Amino acid sequence: MNRRILVIDGDPAVHVVLRDAFERIGDTVDQAFDGARGLRLSASAAPALVVLELRLPDMPGETVLREIRRRSAVPILVLSVAGTVEDRIGGLELGADDYMVKPFASIEVLARAEALLRRSSQDAPTPDVLLFDEGRLEIDTRRREVRVDSALRAVTRAEFDLLLALAEQPGRAQSRAKIARRLRGDRSRDVHVVDVHVRNLRRKIEDDPASPRRIETIRGLGYRLGLAAA
Repeated sequence: MNRRILVIDGDPAVHVVLRDAFERIGDTVDQAFDGARGLRLSASAAPALVVLELRLPDMPGETVLREIRRRSAVPILVLSVAGTVEDRIGGLELGADDYMVKPFASIEVLARAEALLRRSSQDAPTPDVLLFDEGRLEIDTRRREVRVDSALRAVTRAEFDLLLALAEQPGRAQSRAKIARRLRGDRSRDVHVVDVHVRNLRRKIEDDPASPRRIETIRGLGYRLGLAAA
């Protein structure tokens, strides 16, 4: 499955149980033991699901929930010791998609998570235009066009597919092998062809191709789009 799950909880034991449960079904788990790190990871790691405790050591979990929901539609499962009816209603009103009370059974957490992820994949629309870098970089998925500062850039089919693959998971590194498989019609098994496409694309969309900000190199792995969505 290879989805990223972000767990924000101050209890190491909870992290152990949830990490083992999600990793058994093929997910990758990012761990935050306080709200500040949880907010940073929610912005940079592009999780498919957030599991959140409302009782955190550095700030109210409600603050974390409110901020994540303000900037993202990612599914949020609250898993908390705060178990009164008022707590549950409050969490849902702030934007949580589901609410479970501790103690919990990991099998139920997985079932609730799967339901949220399935619903999210069905409901999420595919936007016609993806905007990054405060709107300076535009990717038109319907017309298959790329603009920088409203100026059309002449990109090839492979360059567009490469950029779109990175834009669909901004901030997340992707291997050159994975990108190569995404480039339709590119039958070469040589992953270095990806490097060529990246160099050409950087010349077209970067302010300074020698010091790229938009397509970042992740040494030893591949590339990522280093910009948050606008």
